[in-house]
Amino acid sequence: MAQEQLTISHSKGHHLTPIERGKIAGLLAAGKSARQIATELGVCHQTINNELKRGCVQQVKKINGKEQYFNIYAPDTAQIRYEMNRQHCHRPSKIQTHY
Repeated sequence: MAQEQLTISHSKGHHLTPIERGKIAGLLAAGKSARQIATELGVCHQTINNELKRGCVQQVKKINGKEQYFNIYAPDTAQIRYEMNRQHCHRPSKIQTHY
């Protein structure tokens, strides 16, 4: 019996694209688990877990006159948070320019 090899299409350090974030949202809506999504996209399952935390948005819905809060994954929010984090992740420049 041959063992299947897990082939990951992404190289280490590869960041998710907006298209991949959209795929994550679609697969979540289809009821897939984080591990199933990771296998389908070819990334580590922890990457998907981190992405779900990054793109989680709290929603509120009134049911029988009471507000109920729930979280959903929003790929647009995840992309915005990713871009904001990328702006702050680099070492600041030692050269200061004054104009």
